[in-house]
Amino acid sequence: MVFWCFIWSESICGQSVGVVLSGGGATALAHVGFLRVLEEKDIPIDYIGGTSMGAVIAAMYASGFSVADIDSVVNSEEFLKMANGQLSDSLRFYFKRNDADASMANLKYNNGKLATNVIPTSLIDPVLLDWNFMVGFSQADAAAGGNFDSLFVPFRCLAADVERKEQVYFRNGPLNVAVRASSTYPFYLPPLRVGGQLLYDGGIYNNFPSDLIYQEFIPDVILGCNVSGENGKPIEDDLFSQLQSMILYRGKYIKECEYMLVVEPPVQQIGTFDFEDIPAAIQFGYRATLDSIKTIEQHITRRVTLEEKQIARKKFRSKFKPLIVEEVVISGLEKSQKNYVNKFLGRKQKIGHLSALKEPYFRIFDDDKIKSIYPIAQYNPKTERFKLLLDVKKEKDLMLSFGGNFSSRSINTGFIGLRYNLFGKSSATFSANSYFGRFYGSINSNLRWDIAGSYPIAIQTGFTFNRWDYYKSLATFFEDVKPSFILLNERFSTLSVFAPAGNKGMIKLDLIYAHMFDSYYQTTQFLSIDTADRTDFDAGIARFSWERNTLNKKQFANAGTFFQLSAKYVYGQETTVPGTTSIIRDTVLTDHQWVVFKMMYTNYFNHTGRFRFGFNIEAIASTQNFFKNYIASVIAAPSFNPIPESRTLFLPQFRAHNYVAGGLMAVYSLSKNIDIRAEGYVFNAFGYIVSDEQKLPVYQYSDKQFFIGSSSLVYHSPLGPLSLAANYYDQKEDPWSVIVNFGYILFNRSARD
Repeated sequence: MVFWCFIWSESICGQSVGVVLSGGGATALAHVGFLRVLEEKDIPIDYIGGTSMGAVIAAMYASGFSVADIDSVVNSEEFLKMANGQLSDSLRFYFKRNDADASMANLKYNNGKLATNVIPTSLIDPVLLDWNFMVGFSQADAAAGGNFDSLFVPFRCLAADVERKEQVYFRNGPLNVAVRASSTYPFYLPPLRVGGQLLYDGGIYNNFPSDLIYQEFIPDVILGCNVSGENGKPIEDDLFSQLQSMILYRGKYIKECEYMLVVEPPVQQIGTFDFEDIPAAIQFGYRATLDSIKTIEQHITRRVTLEEKQIARKKFRSKFKPLIVEEVVISGLEKSQKNYVNKFLGRKQKIGHLSALKEPYFRIFDDDKIKSIYPIAQYNPKTERFKLLLDVKKEKDLMLSFGGNFSSRSINTGFIGLRYNLFGKSSATFSANSYFGRFYGSINSNLRWDIAGSYPIAIQTGFTFNRWDYYKSLATFFEDVKPSFILLNERFSTLSVFAPAGNKGMIKLDLIYAHMFDSYYQTTQFLSIDTADRTDFDAGIARFSWERNTLNKKQFANAGTFFQLSAKYVYGQETTVPGTTSIIRDTVLTDHQWVVFKMMYTNYFNHTGRFRFGFNIEAIASTQNFFKNYIASVIAAPSFNPIPESRTLFLPQFRAHNYVAGGLMAVYSLSKNIDIRAEGYVFNAFGYIVSDEQKLPVYQYSDKQFFIGSSSLVYHSPLGPLSLAANYYDQKEDPWSVIVNFGYILFNRSARD
């Protein structure tokens, strides 16, 4: 659609042309196609401006990006990550991750404030977007001396101050700040504070700022590309349609200029946040503008060739200075906290290229003491270098977490966690949590001390109590549960030292003292008057591990890899007291020691359209020997649990001292948050643990393998996964199960791992 507003009186040979680009999220990528036609047809662009995503595209053009450059940027994987608030694996700092737990929601507390400031103000984290805006715009900003009139093309954008109910115009200052403020879509990106004002998306008050361009530059002709359209009716089940109706202003065009043409690409089928459809949006903009080009050419007589634009662009970009940082200035923190952050930067000298600070910058962000970080590269014309200004906000001191797993089987588990940050010259975290349920219960507390530096390390000490209560039956949520036939308990203290192995990995040394005490029956056919056997095992454990983790989810991952190598030495004493179902009647005290080597590797290696494929391999080699009886030996043996439900079942056929196991995973994504999964695994032990007539353990060497299969439908909700799964376990009394879960089947670390 083309909209003309003009009273044509005479040809204007020296016409000046202002270009206006509207907001519109992903639909606003149509502006790239619009600009491409203008360049191909030698239409001049003397001034440019916009709102929201229109401001982003306009700022790139004003900074000397060619249309081909802009097209390349917006179609890149990096841009998609920015738009979705994701980070590349190379920028994630695995060393700073906390252990995965069953938390689903968090409450944060600081200085007497709770709940009112803990509801998330944005759906995505802008850390990658903020960094790339700074890198992409700082050189042009410096070349223009912070004056938007001195850019390759004079530029304007606007943001919204919702407190004062007014528009805020940007004519100068850091260009990345202006663009970021203008594109801060409410509830999608967090607002930006500029000069004391909390600013949001300019589209709240003016989504097509033709008035701004005319008032600032008084062009003879205004050309616009508008994708915002009119407000549609809000949809009952569509949150974003409701927000758009409430938030964004889509009024009629203001006839500021005698000659104004507006192209309206038909992008209604593209959603505001459908950034996977960028090529389609660009093509819509290109075709709509091409359909209007004869009218544009008829009324704009002046021409500037592509070659002339390239010469001017090259001349402007020749003023760009290398992004050499002479100083890092941190604000928003106390002096001792600034020292901690500076140690993380690991700068031995003041001067260095900005790219050298990228990795430590994102390491700072990944620290759980840091809530947010915002960068500005400020140019110093005297030294021709930049100061990196970092506005850092620390995380709240206290955080409470809630979650668990709600299941159609009687494995329902609640979770509550607490974390308290001690943030100064050094960094420490006290954390505690509790799981509570019929099947699993746990209490855990840890104190972690982080020592910052170019090569940081952490020391952690903790105590854990775990209990697993395996039932005689697979009772559903609505059935009575029969008495337990195996009850596992452990309490242990840990001293750990760990350090990063690159950004994606970690090396760790654990020293553990554990007391394990397990009650069990030698047969599933027992009476209520029977007493259980009990095995206590007091052990000292030393474990060294190296692991690398880029999985994208803590349960039901569909991208990334996990690789772990570990070696464990165990020395301890077994005390077994027989119960009434045991043939052996004597109490036994036995010393044990063994070494275990373990390898785990998961890789989602292929992504073709909506399909993802992966594999999982696990291998264990050990010198572990038998405990006094069969059940105690199986309990102490390593287990293979490749799917969530298998972690809640006691499956002797998938436990062994030495084994190799693996399988394949296929994932089909129905949508961004809904997956269909099919998984199949095979387990092969080098000596299966079986029971002889005396209930004593013996090895059975066989070429037989055991299988696990699973098909599931998973919805990744904002709180946690909701899954419906049908699972198969080879050689189980009832091999099939159908289970519904909402939440996470995750446990605290175990001394048995």
